[in-house]
Amino acid sequence: MDEYPFSKIILCIDNSDISHIASEVTLDIARAFGSAVVGIHGYNAFMHEGAFRIMEPVLPEKYQKEQVLQKQREVHKRLINVGMEKISFSYLKPLEEKFASADINFQIRVKEGKNFKAVNEIIDEEGSSFVVIGASGFNSNGNGFVGSVCLRVLRGNNRNILIIRKHLNLDRPKFVACLDGSSSAIHALKMAKTFADKYSAEIHLVYVFDSALHNDIFERLKESVINREGFSFSSKGQERIHDEFIDKGLARVGNMILDKADKEVFGLNGSASMSIGDGFGLVGGIDSIRTSKMVLEGNIYKRICDYASEIKADLIFVGRTGRHYVDGVDIGSVTENVVRFAPCSVFVTKQEPYRGWEL
Repeated sequence: MDEYPFSKIILCIDNSDISHIASEVTLDIARAFGSAVVGIHGYNAFMHEGAFRIMEPVLPEKYQKEQVLQKQREVHKRLINVGMEKISFSYLKPLEEKFASADINFQIRVKEGKNFKAVNEIIDEEGSSFVVIGASGFNSNGNGFVGSVCLRVLRGNNRNILIIRKHLNLDRPKFVACLDGSSSAIHALKMAKTFADKYSAEIHLVYVFDSALHNDIFERLKESVINREGFSFSSKGQERIHDEFIDKGLARVGNMILDKADKEVFGLNGSASMSIGDGFGLVGGIDSIRTSKMVLEGNIYKRICDYASEIKADLIFVGRTGRHYVDGVDIGSVTENVVRFAPCSVFVTKQEPYRGWEL
């Protein structure tokens, strides 16, 4: 696998509208970083062969003889295999001239098989750590929908994956970098900075905590365990201590994480802190990068998406997993829901092997 994350980009193409947008974005990124590009497509001829066999009982009577059916099967198989391969190349061939005119090394690869499986096999064979793919294909069904190929590529590849949901503006764009102090989130911030360096972007560092979840758990614990089991419990006093510890404590943790990001990634002192929900707050800048930091309260994935919508963000950077990562988790629930409900495209970074920042 290539060490430099943008030396080679895998571009997944299916000729849908989002796929065309993905190719334009890839062209822009490849031009900016000097990347080579491999355009890929998987086609499933076997699925069509199976569909033909299912239809055999309803064919006209003259086709029902086994000898005739066998001949039709062979003709259909050749037609489907050759035809679908040519269709796949027809999706990718027009991109050759476009990328060549930008002096970008562009190669084509197609493969027969179940679509997501063929795509994943090509990605593994190419070894690139950066994949660009549309959030859906021809069957987009609106808010919250992610195509099966996109979702399976995302789940099956621990790589940097840019998921295109709509047109991506890279002319002095706005980025949202989601932070929780985990190793993957730190990597996401570094990727955001790398892009921001190229595109003079504005980065919004965001930490979200969900106090309602903790309060709900506390109430259930109080009613089902503490009160019923006869523990001595001062409701008002304990609730005040709980709220002080959880709400304000989580907010302080958020400020500490954002301050550490300032210091370790951007080289800033990180002395300024944001109160909950203060809105946009400019806290520093390095060269052409402007940064702000926000500590927000609410359902985590929803608050991230809402904030991205509020500031009209162009791209969200999020780690594959968070602080609660354990072996066997392919993608975190927050990240998956951000991918599903984001108002813009999403850059999901690969899982990192270490735990993250100690505060």
